[in-house]
Amino acid sequence: MLYVGIDIAKNKHDLACINETGETVITNFRFANSYQGFHQLKLKLEQLSPITQDVQIALESTGHYNYNIVTFLRELGYNVFVYNPLIIKEFAKSQSLRKTKTDRKDALLIARKLRSDVTPERYQVNSVLDELKELTRYQNRLIQSRSKCKNLYIRLLDIIFPELHRVVSNLHSHFVYELLTKYPSAQKIARARFSSLLKIKRLTADKAHQIQETAKQTIGNASPALSLELVQLIESIKHYDKQINQTQEEINLLMNNLNSPITSITGIGSRLGAIILAEIKTIHNFKNPNQLQAFAGLDPAIYQSGQMNNAGHMVKRGSSYLRYALIQAAKLISIYSPHFKAYLRLKISQGKHYNVAVTHVAKKLTRIIYHLLKTNQLFDETKVKL
Repeated sequence: MLYVGIDIAKNKHDLACINETGETVITNFRFANSYQGFHQLKLKLEQLSPITQDVQIALESTGHYNYNIVTFLRELGYNVFVYNPLIIKEFAKSQSLRKTKTDRKDALLIARKLRSDVTPERYQVNSVLDELKELTRYQNRLIQSRSKCKNLYIRLLDIIFPELHRVVSNLHSHFVYELLTKYPSAQKIARARFSSLLKIKRLTADKAHQIQETAKQTIGNASPALSLELVQLIESIKHYDKQINQTQEEINLLMNNLNSPITSITGIGSRLGAIILAEIKTIHNFKNPNQLQAFAGLDPAIYQSGQMNNAGHMVKRGSSYLRYALIQAAKLISIYSPHFKAYLRLKISQGKHYNVAVTHVAKKLTRIIYHLLKTNQLFDETKVKL
């Protein structure tokens, strides 16, 4: 068996190879992140062994730069393993106390880690989780873009029709969007035929009368430029709504195929569950719940000097997407789970701010997620302890 380690970069990659006894077969082979570079890689691997099963290949999870090469190697028939950088960092410390880091040495280090691993299959690439990660992060970008449009939309309404929020509780309801698309200023609403207003879906006669009477006494600006922007912002928001829903449908299909126990946890649905699974990828990348907490950036910063030993705020390193999903899930489980609701109250009764208390809930939830994914068990409310 031959063990290949590849250090990934944006424009080039470095490869090293060792055999079963740990002897170095290839010290360093550098190839470009291009069609020609991938062809050179293919030839180099074929020189090592014509049988793909005799070669195992490992690399670090380094964002999107490893996607193409992983796909390429899997299509060639090679077993590809992806390690969390934290695991490689720990392995490096066990190998040497010297702090030397080069692409050449990193590739060799990854190869040695692969050779020493008793169960490397735990780190095999899962194409479904890769797809899930792309979808959840794309959906997050869509939601952020929609939020920007919604903020600009509210800003315009404060100028065009500032009194509307007193009559309508939800400015983002469908009938408000339709109303403002047809009549994008208070003055146009005031001059509109009442029978035309009644044609708008879900707009009752009483509500239409209130809106029109309010529009007649507005201090709003009837700027054509602002009206045009308002209509286009509403179109953008609707467009983002459609894209977000379509993306969620794809996420739901993948989640159904995975059938993960994570969605058995109270308050964690398909969306949050998908983000958590996509960011974790394989739970076997983490030896204990503390490592998972650290990856999510939920562990506190520690300052220790002499007799001083202080734990500070969350370090907020690692995956911000995972941290977001865990915090949101913690808020939901604190509402619907009796045990977690009691745990949140306990932390608040100890004098902790709500946000700090929610962080403690998220840490406890992380430990439960770790256990469920490790054992493939469903969440059981009766077994949760304060």
